Amino acid sequence: MYETLEGSVLQAQATNIHGVVFYDVVLQTHQAIRRLRFQDTFLSPAPTVGEYLRVELILGNVHDVRRIST
Repeated sequence: MYETLEGSVLQAQATNIHGVVFYDVVLQTHQAIRRLRFQDTFLSPAPTVGEYLRVELILGNVHDVRRIST
């Protein structure tokens, strides 16, 4: 139900859907590679390759995104 992912950004791309900006991110966690999509209101500026993120999910939907230092 509730999941927290931490990992390095392998790919990041902005996508515009009906005038709303979303980020499509490929995240390398300790367990696996995960693909995520979240609205730009969760993280500003846009994520970049190589940075570390903590992503909180509720029922598989992104609830919070934060940058973390290594």
